[in-house]
Amino acid sequence: MDSQNNFAALFKFRPELSGYIGIEREQFLKGDSGIYVPESPRFLSLAMNEKWTYELSACQVESRTNPQTGLAVIKAELLANENVGNRVANQLGLELVNEEVAAEDMPLDVYPNPRYLKIAKVISRDRLRAACRVAGIHIHLGVRDLSHAIEVNNLLVPHLNALCDRGDHSGGERLRLYRDMAQNWQPVVYAGPEHLFEVARANGFADNPRNCWKLIRISIHGTVELRMFGSTNSVDEIIEWISVVKAITKGAL
Repeated sequence: MDSQNNFAALFKFRPELSGYIGIEREQFLKGDSGIYVPESPRFLSLAMNEKWTYELSACQVESRTNPQTGLAVIKAELLANENVGNRVANQLGLELVNEEVAAEDMPLDVYPNPRYLKIAKVISRDRLRAACRVAGIHIHLGVRDLSHAIEVNNLLVPHLNALCDRGDHSGGERLRLYRDMAQNWQPVVYAGPEHLFEVARANGFADNPRNCWKLIRISIHGTVELRMFGSTNSVDEIIEWISVVKAITKGAL
């Protein structure tokens, strides 16, 4: 029981943000010749913006929105982030691009973060390549506590295939690569906190929920996170995805 309690304590739930929505948007960096470039350290150094951060691939950056409830406000933040990102990329002579799957011969440079460097050391070259080549949109749903997170997770899991289809712009290639990289990708309907802990132990994320790579997961940030949506140039399409997710979870959020 102590181990299960320790596991539950790893999640940082914020009840006041229940029902709020946050977006993470991953994008690739390309140079003048259209080649992927591992320039995220330079990009982030110039951006100096808390809404922009790194990903495993040094050829990617990620922008984030603040937790919000209104779709119009989320859209405005996404557009503002887009403007900042394009301005910074232009200053560096780079292009910020929305692609679900990068070319197979892209550089495999990893951002110099200790966790990412450790991951790159222990996984195979093929899995590293798969991880570096994919980008997408992650939707975070704020929840009150672990039981609430399980309730929201369980509402979403039966819609997995439909959500994957809706967010796919690569003929399934992004999700194929994601599954190659994330061997515990399949979401689970949890019977309760005990079942979640059993799955965490079996899938190797009982000590660190960040190591859960399920396409629908309960994140360490105290949210339910949807990771199946691909990349798009259209902010309106992202808002459409959010609307679908809100409709599915209406009874719980």
